[in-house]
Amino acid sequence: MTANQKAYLAERKRKNRSKRHADKRKSELSLTVDDTERSDKPNIVPKSSPQTHHSTTPHSTATALNDCENGCQNQSIDKIIWSSKRFIPLELYPHMLGDNPGRPPTPDEIEYAKKAAERFKYFSHGKVVIHDKDDDSKVIALIEFTRWDQLTGAGLEDLRQVTRFLHAAKQFVNAVDSETRSWGGKMFAIGWRKAMVAFQLLGLYRNKEAIAKSPSTYDALMRNSSKISNILGRLFRRLANVAFANNQELMNDYSVPSIGHLAFNMPIKDDDCAPNLTFTTDRFFNAPHRDEEDLSEFAFGLFVPVNKNDWSPSNSNGPSELEGAQEQLGMSLQINKKIATASRDTQSGTIFERKAFKDKPRDACYIGDHQTYVDGKH
Repeated sequence: MTANQKAYLAERKRKNRSKRHADKRKSELSLTVDDTERSDKPNIVPKSSPQTHHSTTPHSTATALNDCENGCQNQSIDKIIWSSKRFIPLELYPHMLGDNPGRPPTPDEIEYAKKAAERFKYFSHGKVVIHDKDDDSKVIALIEFTRWDQLTGAGLEDLRQVTRFLHAAKQFVNAVDSETRSWGGKMFAIGWRKAMVAFQLLGLYRNKEAIAKSPSTYDALMRNSSKISNILGRLFRRLANVAFANNQELMNDYSVPSIGHLAFNMPIKDDDCAPNLTFTTDRFFNAPHRDEEDLSEFAFGLFVPVNKNDWSPSNSNGPSELEGAQEQLGMSLQINKKIATASRDTQSGTIFERKAFKDKPRDACYIGDHQTYVDGKH
């Protein structure tokens, strides 16, 4: 069997599995969505009931502030708010319909968007399941809020390790500076990405000059990245275990490395779920868009109020309570098609059949992993 045939069969297997998972989730959700309970009023569901288990299997997006199983005070019941929403087209930024849709909005255009957003329904507490009013089986988002006073020592320490790690890591990666990708604030990414330079098969997000100045600091920091990846993976899995499992299957099928992997082709472990992590600060926002390049059906988001000086978690219960020395740190995990296919083809060797590498000597091609950058080889 040729490498191309193997790749085709793997892709067909993935599509069939995705369909089976979708059917399974639809069946499970039908057991939990009851017309008598579908309203914006809290639905009290015991933690031990199957309804609570099934309600944590979203179809599109899973977002949370923190894991309440191992980071909050134990509660005998969970309050679930069901919200049924129908898609209503709305242009927050009408200038995007013009000749230059990617340009940043003017102050007046931002003010217009704020006024339009005042009509939105906002959630601020509890567990929220938002589903499509026209398709009961389609869950749009699963959101969980955790108040500061609900956090225990273990949960707070996990958050502190993640946020302080990212604060230290941002000096070694470049902020996104494209106007089409950022209209305000800052966005960074760490972990694996598709190749961006000649002869490179795969690489890591990095600031080459910063690493060259402090290779030992970079080395010590990134050797702790697997611990950070594990914390985020556990939060994801405990909130939405089916979504987490789907991501992990994709990583195994496509030989995708995890955020905490310092080299390519390391085994996927229990808490691995994504090849990279994006994080945002300074009130980051960008153009409304749909991520067509994501392979994973699910994304995981985490938003934490932090102190601006060192990104340590701050005593705040939401954006409305943030003070001058505080800000909100956002994080996102997902699997992109390009890194997935590049990983798959690198593992199988078919990447050398691509136009970009077909005429290049194989011994000159390389994987830009952690040690490569620490040694300053490329």
